[in-house]
Amino acid sequence: MTISSTTDLHRLFYPRNIAVVGASTKPPGPMWGGNTYLEGPVHLGFTGQLFPIHPKADSILGFKAYRSVLDVPDEIDLVIFSVPYPAVLPVMKDCVEKGVKFVHLFTAGFSETGRRENAELEKELLALAKKGGIRIIGPNCMGIYCPDGGVSWSKEFPFDRGGNLAFISQSGQLAGHFISEGSQLGLTYSKVVSYGNAIDLQAHDFLSYLAADGQTRIIGMYIEGLRNGRAFFEIARQLTRKKPLVVWKGGQTEGGARAIKSHTAAIAGSQKIWQGLCRQAGIIPVNSLEEMASTIAVLRKPGLPAGVNVAILGGAGGGSVTMTDAAEKEGLRVPALSEESIRGLEKFVPIQGNSVQNPLDIMGALFQNQENYLKIIHILRDDPRIDALIFSQNVDMFQNRGGRMFIDLIIGAALLIQKELRKPMFVELQKSHSLEGESFRMEALEKYNRAGVPVFETFSLAARALFNLSQYQAYL
Repeated sequence: MTISSTTDLHRLFYPRNIAVVGASTKPPGPMWGGNTYLEGPVHLGFTGQLFPIHPKADSILGFKAYRSVLDVPDEIDLVIFSVPYPAVLPVMKDCVEKGVKFVHLFTAGFSETGRRENAELEKELLALAKKGGIRIIGPNCMGIYCPDGGVSWSKEFPFDRGGNLAFISQSGQLAGHFISEGSQLGLTYSKVVSYGNAIDLQAHDFLSYLAADGQTRIIGMYIEGLRNGRAFFEIARQLTRKKPLVVWKGGQTEGGARAIKSHTAAIAGSQKIWQGLCRQAGIIPVNSLEEMASTIAVLRKPGLPAGVNVAILGGAGGGSVTMTDAAEKEGLRVPALSEESIRGLEKFVPIQGNSVQNPLDIMGALFQNQENYLKIIHILRDDPRIDALIFSQNVDMFQNRGGRMFIDLIIGAALLIQKELRKPMFVELQKSHSLEGESFRMEALEKYNRAGVPVFETFSLAARALFNLSQYQAYL
């Protein structure tokens, strides 16, 4: 199987019009429903036509309502089902007669229930769609978020256009959470897909489309099981030479695998097989949403670490020991600096109260004068034993030592390091225990995001992301 420039999913992400079967005249409640699929496109400035489908209403949310999709005067690219599962067959028959291109089944209650009659209904629904040439996303999923196409399942999602990150998820909840959490890290999206049971369109179909999508540069995924592992593997292996693919695999434990069957009716598969597939295909595996977001945030920056050797700046005493342990547990190495680097540091770093070993406890010398910034940067830049730097920053300690002025000095030092180091630098920006400290931290985070500096809440996350990138670089 080869990746081509196929655009057969184009009208799913860029529909000219959308019909929502199950739109409601009732006031919006706390649960998802048909109206959210009207509100989302309105929020994103959808330029096409929106058609609420309701058996009695004349209008919904200001849009003219129709009794069925057959009554809509225009062609329909995408129909969203938000109706109880017993009603899906008649609606699908109407869609076939209308010549609809794509159907998104928000509706749940099929094979994931474990009931034979519900699984049979799912098969009948799929056979009907195939006969009519309709492609299905779902059932039991949130669907599509494409800012440039004006499609969204929530009016709360960012309006940012021109994003280059795509995310594919079997879980709608995790997809929505990732959109919100990633936005805090400055991530912007080309396309997000929540695809649920995947009775028709599957993970490899979306992956193939995104591989050829000129807007998408990085792809993240949350998957629980693969119906066609071979197709997924072949596409991923070709894709990762050009675009990073970061995947969180659910169902890695016995209990998690059981939960998957009741969620999306997928088969989880062997964890050992999955790990081997990742190594062979160049997939970057992660184990949490936080690790996913952090790794992707770093991938947006130019340059990958040449290896796993890291220098640590900002530690002191026991903190240096625990950070070294954390780095090496994540697969990194914290080597001694070269003799030349140590001699260079000893020329201006006082012996008392400092350490020129790695981790580097030299914060005092760092702020004696600005020339020391450049000396330290150049020493680390030229040391062949060092591939990257993790700069640990304790906002509370900096605030207690010198308040905002000292915090601004730290930020200035980090930005200078990033500019001159010529090796990847990650910042650990620890959470504060005070409201004032958190305010300072958020200001620092905003400055780092604007400057393109990768920032992490914990040292372990920074170390794991650095290791992930070093492995991807080794694969390439």
